[in-house]
Amino acid sequence: MFTRSKIRLHQRLWLLLAAALTAWSIGERPARAYPQWQLSTGAARCNQCHFAPSGGGLINSYGRDAVGEQLSTFGGNGAFLHGAMTLPAWLALGGDLRGAFVANDVQDPGGAQVAVFPMQADVSARIALPAGFSVEAVGGLRGQVRSEDQLVPLQNYQPVSTSQLVSREHYVMWEPEAIGPYVRVGRFFAPYGLRMAEHILYINRDLGFDELEETYNVSAGVIYPTAELHLTLFAPDFVRHIGSDEKGLAAYMETRLREDTVALGFQSRLAVDPGITKLMTGALGKVYLEQLRTLFVGEVDVVNKVFTDIGDPVRTQIVGAAGFTVFPLPGLMATLLGERNQIDVSFPDAWTAATLLVNWFPYAHFEAQLMGRLQFPTGGEAAKTLFFQVHYFL
Repeated sequence: MFTRSKIRLHQRLWLLLAAALTAWSIGERPARAYPQWQLSTGAARCNQCHFAPSGGGLINSYGRDAVGEQLSTFGGNGAFLHGAMTLPAWLALGGDLRGAFVANDVQDPGGAQVAVFPMQADVSARIALPAGFSVEAVGGLRGQVRSEDQLVPLQNYQPVSTSQLVSREHYVMWEPEAIGPYVRVGRFFAPYGLRMAEHILYINRDLGFDELEETYNVSAGVIYPTAELHLTLFAPDFVRHIGSDEKGLAAYMETRLREDTVALGFQSRLAVDPGITKLMTGALGKVYLEQLRTLFVGEVDVVNKVFTDIGDPVRTQIVGAAGFTVFPLPGLMATLLGERNQIDVSFPDAWTAATLLVNWFPYAHFEAQLMGRLQFPTGGEAAKTLFFQVHYFL
């Protein structure tokens, strides 16, 4: 049975390990969208710009028009290949290329770690079928800075050399109309939370939505003009064992108020993993103030964990993030987030973080992002990360 001192020591070792892995964890970017665009651009629903009901992945014709006319500083043609070719109505194609620079200082005696590496090289395709059915898939090369002789993070279970090719998302969907019911079956992230693109945020990394942790799901829901509901049964990746070992059920409900300037979400997730069962409940909110051109966001989740292999089995974790995004110019947004990960409310050990994100979309299809991040473990030195990426999408 763990004593209090042993638990505290275990937590501190875990915190040190997590800090040391920060630089290595900035790898392939998930197929998430930019939730900052919701409400702030006049698009109230994620599926106004994306084919997926909860956003992320390929953008539709409305989204491509917005990229060129509204979301880029100097405009441009947001169509596939800048409009150089016209695809048939039943086919949508895309691709993402990212390169990155990272400098990470976790108070290691050897000094800060610096790396330049390819972050993402993906191609995407969607085929529309009769009767509201469609097939969509994303595949490409793993973006990482680890040696091929090293294991990838624990949730991926495989050496880099055996998992260079990955497909984070592939699914079949029935969705007759953008407004109404849908059913989706395949590999993707269950709709949950703010769905920020940066997987290293605690609300992603520590809640089951880290890099390559997409699960295989049966997801169904209904989209209304001012509300939506998503229910998902999920299971581990049974094809290649890349991602999570969890299985369970997730639910997300969102309602929008005040002429689509306020969004409130409520969520729950039951996840069963070997040796641990987690019940997560949480809430999130977004408020857009047009006068200030500012979007305020926040999310908090309470995680009740029941362990089956230790003497003191119950733990409660609280994970949250809050901040705001300012849109000073078309195509430019600056996001400041404060984060907190209270690993066990019975003890003071926790992570506190502050993250600044500056995203600039100068022309259609181009993006540059600068991220500065400070993490403060209880009783420890700050971990500092400076990250820069360039992104081009077809």
